[in-house]
Amino acid sequence: MSITHLRSFVEVYRQGSVSRAAHELGLTQPAVTGHIASLEAQLERKLFTRHARGVTPTVIADELASRVTGAIDVAENVLAEVRARSMRVSGTIHLCGPSDILSDLITDRIKTLMHSNLAVQLHPAVDDEPPRMLVEGRSDFAFAVKVPDDPRIEAALYGREELLLVAAPEVVERIGRETALSEALQEVPFLSYDLQRYMIRMWIEHNRMSIGNAEEAVTTPDLRALRNFVVEGFGWSVLPRYLVAAHLRSGALDVIKGPRGNPEIAYYLLWLKSAMRNPRTARAKALLLQPPGDGEAL
Repeated sequence: MSITHLRSFVEVYRQGSVSRAAHELGLTQPAVTGHIASLEAQLERKLFTRHARGVTPTVIADELASRVTGAIDVAENVLAEVRARSMRVSGTIHLCGPSDILSDLITDRIKTLMHSNLAVQLHPAVDDEPPRMLVEGRSDFAFAVKVPDDPRIEAALYGREELLLVAAPEVVERIGRETALSEALQEVPFLSYDLQRYMIRMWIEHNRMSIGNAEEAVTTPDLRALRNFVVEGFGWSVLPRYLVAAHLRSGALDVIKGPRGNPEIAYYLLWLKSAMRNPRTARAKALLLQPPGDGEAL
């Protein structure tokens, strides 16, 4: 059973399309079709059911994919990393994600990429845009707080940040006049990153509290804008520590402590599994994930 044929099988399985798999592999569609036909002949079983929009894996394909996909990925990643060590890798790395992460959380990693002869282009994106940009080939890597359920995408934990409930000193004083914190938070305007109140819900649920049917005074998809509004005394919000550390030190913001402390939010680096065949992206991934202060990863 040829490794090349298995490689084609894995890509067709992930893409759900022979044509898209051929594009990702840099092969012709007839070549990939031939690889699948050869595997089916050796297994004496059908691997995919063809239809107008692509292919659907059979039970046999599901079983084969579960057994070989990880090994194929590891082998290709190792080969790409070895090639990266033996050649001068250059070019542009495209990174997408929320603007606050790109500007405030990954500065040291961007510098590491630049020092390794890689240019960087940043693409602000919110909600479900980052995974879509990866799949569409518009970005090499994405930063997100959730890992999408997509077999084509792989993720690694980038880091964790403490979530703090913060407000300007005068707003904190106003909240402190109330006897119960949950009641006080309902009486004072609050600001949210999104309509789902993702970070606020994490903090409230972690502290086993409720803010009832209180509604946001301001909603914005930019955490830096949200922070600036909180600094100006618009109300309270929940923000990651990295974004407010300097303002806490200067006294522009104060922390409101919850009865059970503060939760943490995880940040993930996402990439297409198929992209790791390229030495440039394999090198960039290692550099992006190396701990701050470490030497060059490759």
